Amino acid sequence: MCLLTEGGICSMPVKKTTQVTKEDKTVKAPAKKAATKTTTVKKTAAKKKETSVEKETKTVKQTPTAKTTKTSKKTAAANKEVKAPAKKTASKKASEVVSKKVEQKKEMPKKEAPKKETVKKANPKKTSKAVKLAQYNNFAIDTCIDMARAMGVDMGYDQYANMLLEITDLKTIANNIIDKYDLKTKKFSFDEDGYDIDLIEVLVSKIADTVDIKAQDFIELGGIAKECLAYELSDDASANNDEYHKEFDLVKKILMIAQRKDLYTMEELASLLKMDMTDTILHYMDVAYNVLKNWQYDDVKYYENFIYAVLSHFTDLHDKYANRAMMDVADLYIEHGDYGLGDANYGYIIRENQIKDYIYYRYANVYVDIDREKARSIAQSALQYVDSRYTYYPNIMSILED
Repeated sequence: MCLLTEGGICSMPVKKTTQVTKEDKTVKAPAKKAATKTTTVKKTAAKKKETSVEKETKTVKQTPTAKTTKTSKKTAAANKEVKAPAKKTASKKASEVVSKKVEQKKEMPKKEAPKKETVKKANPKKTSKAVKLAQYNNFAIDTCIDMARAMGVDMGYDQYANMLLEITDLKTIANNIIDKYDLKTKKFSFDEDGYDIDLIEVLVSKIADTVDIKAQDFIELGGIAKECLAYELSDDASANNDEYHKEFDLVKKILMIAQRKDLYTMEELASLLKMDMTDTILHYMDVAYNVLKNWQYDDVKYYENFIYAVLSHFTDLHDKYANRAMMDVADLYIEHGDYGLGDANYGYIIRENQIKDYIYYRYANVYVDIDREKARSIAQSALQYVDSRYTYYPNIMSILED
């Protein structure tokens, strides 16, 4: 129905008005799509210029609320990715600053470093001479010899010992070595090399303490020899024993000097020692013959080897006193009960000598207090070689008659 208004216009019912409204809504809907298309076109054009951040923003606008959380996470990650280059840029700047500082330090002139080095070198602590010599003395002789060789001293122990036989003063020996091998010009340093020329005198002194005989002893030997010759055997067995040791050491040194100096006569030895040592050796034999009767059997054997070595070295002594030494040793063997060895020695001496009276007398006499009948038997056998013309004939007859 149409209702007339005051202007004569027919108004539609209310329902139709509702339909029109729906139509209006329908008409407006395409307008939204058109607007959407326009927006899409704009967004498409903007994609080329906008960053990934704007894309994420668009997506947030178009996606529902349920997907907003995921999008925000991606956006945060994207933001982190965008910020990361900023950190690298900052670190690059920092490294550039550091490198510039390093370059500035390198370019700065080095003034203090050389001063420190100069101070260290200018005040080195040198080892005192006393400490140095103490260390040298603590070293073994072989170590000192090796250190001397390192300085160019081509010498062994025997060469040092030979020099000690020639020269009495140890400092003179050391100076001769230093001059011979030109050690002063080589300028060795104890602190840098571990040795210097002061080692030489210490080495000579150490070797001098170990050798049995040296030139320093020559002067002393003469005085000791005179003391020995003045000694008289007595009933004091202890004093006689001490004297034997003293004279043994003396004769041993005499032999060593002769061996090392290649001296084979007492005359040659006297020219070196300024004294004839013949009487000294004979006096030692007298003491040994008296003392060793009360010592051990092995002491007799040792003496036999020693006295034969002495007499064999000196040709003039051997010619004069070899038979005496052999008879002394034979008597000592018999005194110690070794009759077989004693008799064998006497048998050899009798065969080797033309004049036999003294030999037979000694042989028979040693048995007088041991075996009286054997003493008489030896004296009786002597008569086939000995008669009244011989010096010891009366002595032999005395043994037969007793």
